[in-house]
Amino acid sequence: MSTRLEATSVETHLSAEQLGHLHRLLQDEQAMQQARALELEDAPDLEPDLAEALLVRCQEALEEVEAALRLFDQGLYGLCAGCGAAIRFERLEAVPAARHCVSCQADRDRDMR
Repeated sequence: MSTRLEATSVETHLSAEQLGHLHRLLQDEQAMQQARALELEDAPDLEPDLAEALLVRCQEALEEVEAALRLFDQGLYGLCAGCGAAIRFERLEAVPAARHCVSCQADRDRDMR
């Protein structure tokens, strides 16, 4: 069953309930990463190199979440950036900022080795 996103004419394979749940997960992740970044910017108990590395990873995660939220607003959330296929709800629930389906992600991971 396809559902139309409110702001666009793009159809999605996700129900309105699933979309709402995933949007909340993304917002929660965004808030968590923002709070974590603030903590890491002033982390006197960590070695500076470690704090910097953790901050970089936190900022990367925040960028991924913000990109997913932009796709959400454009009505393109949940579509694989590699093949264009629908990303299964279960994958999105586990990794809300996922940009690739399992198959394309496996190919990307294999290519990075």
